[in-house]
Amino acid sequence: MNGFLNDKTRLSLGIFFVIASIGFFIYGWMERSVGNPFNQIWMLAIIILLGGMVHLQKIGGDRKKNRPKDE
Repeated sequence: MNGFLNDKTRLSLGIFFVIASIGFFIYGWMERSVGNPFNQIWMLAIIILLGGMVHLQKIGGDRKKNRPKDE
C-alpha cells in the first residue's frame, strides 16, 4: 500500500487524522467533565493521532528509495 498513496493523499489523510483526534480528545474531555472517569474515546483519539503521525512521517519516502546509489 506504500506505492498506492502519493504525497498529497498522505498529507491530507494525516492532517484529517490529527484534526479528528483533537476533536475526539475534546469530546472525551467533555465526557469526563460530566462524570465518566475514563472512556474509550481517549484511546481512540490516541490511535487516530498515531495513525496520522505515521502518514505524515512517510511523506517523501518514495523519492528516497528511487534515488540512484551514485549520489
